[in-house]
Amino acid sequence: MEGANDKEGEEEAQESASSEGAASATVEDEEEFGGPVFSPPLYRQRYQTVADLVKKYKPKRLLDFGCAEGKLIKFLKPEESLEQLTGVDIEGEVLESIRGIIKPLLSDYIQPRPRPFTVSLYQGSIAECDDRFKDYDMVTCVEVIEHLDPPVLDAMPSNVFGHMRPSVVVVTTPNEEFNVLFPNFSGFRNADHRFEWTRQEFQEWAEDVACRFSYSVTFHGIGTGPEGTEHLGCCTQMAIFERLETPQDQKSAVLWGTPYQLIAEAVFPYRENTLSAEEQIVQEVQYYIRQILQRRVHSEEEEDDDDDVAASEEVSIPLDILMKFQGLKRVCPDVQSLQAALVGSDVRLSLDKTAVVCSMDRDDDDDDDDGCYSVTSEGSGGKFDDAEDDDTLHNFDYCRTDTGRSALPLICEEDWV
Repeated sequence: MEGANDKEGEEEAQESASSEGAASATVEDEEEFGGPVFSPPLYRQRYQTVADLVKKYKPKRLLDFGCAEGKLIKFLKPEESLEQLTGVDIEGEVLESIRGIIKPLLSDYIQPRPRPFTVSLYQGSIAECDDRFKDYDMVTCVEVIEHLDPPVLDAMPSNVFGHMRPSVVVVTTPNEEFNVLFPNFSGFRNADHRFEWTRQEFQEWAEDVACRFSYSVTFHGIGTGPEGTEHLGCCTQMAIFERLETPQDQKSAVLWGTPYQLIAEAVFPYRENTLSAEEQIVQEVQYYIRQILQRRVHSEEEEDDDDDVAASEEVSIPLDILMKFQGLKRVCPDVQSLQAALVGSDVRLSLDKTAVVCSMDRDDDDDDDDGCYSVTSEGSGGKFDDAEDDDTLHNFDYCRTDTGRSALPLICEEDWV
């Protein structure tokens, strides 16, 4: 269930005279009708799907129409490709109430982003053009269009697809065919819905828009029903529009002004990364080698009660194992690039250049309460010794608590020992 805040949003929506305003302040909770139970909750599946698309297309500037309580904005804030994240809603009071969620967290100051990032909230209509948003890369309309009155729905494509012309547009809406699975249900899923479309109706609308404004479109489902109901489709249907490259730029040359009102804006701290791509890869490798070896030596200490532990040993870590770490994958696309970056660096490679070879030296200083091990790579000049104090890019990836990541992903030792 989406919680008390969602219920309050629904009550505000029902009191609003504007259908678009009601759309922006309403969040559907399909499980209240009984029937299928979604895990994770359906709203979270929708947000995660959009986040996955952001990872795929890597937009720098994204605008979310009908942002309402800002749940999707909050969900997308950690995405590293974004430099501008904008929420637009017709209800100014709703936007005023969520000023706090767009502000940087303490962790954003401790570990700044690698590039500029701004989050903005604007009051405006999806049917009205604003010249400030013509160069955005991606636009999302999550559970919005079903709330729009016909004149607003008719004007929406001209603004989004004709005037703004982003590279990618994501539109989701309820699948009317799925409603038969809700036993305590009649009418529409929300009292403010102007319509709910079957898959065919949605596809006809989307294909017409794509044809008129030179986009391709594909269709997907979110929220799978119980076994045996596949013929009904998913609970939510989604269209992904991708702008087609045409000989002539079809962006509108007409200037419409800037009618949207800025409600709030937050500028995030960032630390410009001056390292080359190869230097970033080497630093990430050094960080993860140290983490792997520290876990290994501490595990050995727990298993071995004797003091007859070798003072030093060499460990070989295959490059394909290192590539399993998300922080390294973010700066290094494949094993071949990793290998090329490490050749000639301070990190020692095996003779066949398929693994990193490093020594695991035990520190015999009994005053060290942690039983610390000194981990160095041949010719590293002690760079690993400073890894824990290193404030490079990798630490940003793992200090964030809002991504759901653990402190460090674990790799099974038998995979590489």
